[in-house]
Amino acid sequence: MANTRQTKSKEKIRAAFTQLMNTKGFEAMTVSDIAREAHVNRGTFYMHYIDKFDLRTQLLEEEIDTLTNLIINSEPLSDETQDTETPDKSDPCNYIPNSAILAAITHIKDNYDFFWAISEHGTNMKLHTTMQETLKQLILSQTHNPEYHIDYPGIPEIYAQEILVSAITSIIWLWLRRGCKEDPELIVDIIDRNKTLSPIALLR
Repeated sequence: MANTRQTKSKEKIRAAFTQLMNTKGFEAMTVSDIAREAHVNRGTFYMHYIDKFDLRTQLLEEEIDTLTNLIINSEPLSDETQDTETPDKSDPCNYIPNSAILAAITHIKDNYDFFWAISEHGTNMKLHTTMQETLKQLILSQTHNPEYHIDYPGIPEIYAQEILVSAITSIIWLWLRRGCKEDPELIVDIIDRNKTLSPIALLR
């Protein structure tokens, strides 16, 4: 029962933080504002968090963990499971399946108000940087498999990874800043097409 009450209190505090981030901004809000908006007392707030900075850090870390788990543990999409061709083990593009990207950005869209708030309307790049690092770790986990090896013609491995990861996160970040207007499936399709097109080809 106590755990249930604590969970509900944290959910209220998270909702209050999201609302205040989108109305007052982080610098202007106070712990009293958060407690008042969440309909909890200050003692309840301090039972979970040291201050508003700790609240922001914990909320961001929780979402990073959620996105990481979604990316790593996502189930293959139907078209991926039906693909009879064996993926090219030397192509870094195959290290991040569409199902992983779709799972992550669907979660972002479902929780858009929070992500818009925690990213400070797309200006705080910590979330962007963390997404890049998560995708890099996914690639590295694949390269430890002896069946996989990166042999990107003319491009050293570390740069091939950076190009791929930067392209994916930049598209997702732009989508977030634009209000997540497009369906997640369309963004996955854009990312998938971008994997095989050069920047010049995209502009033609």
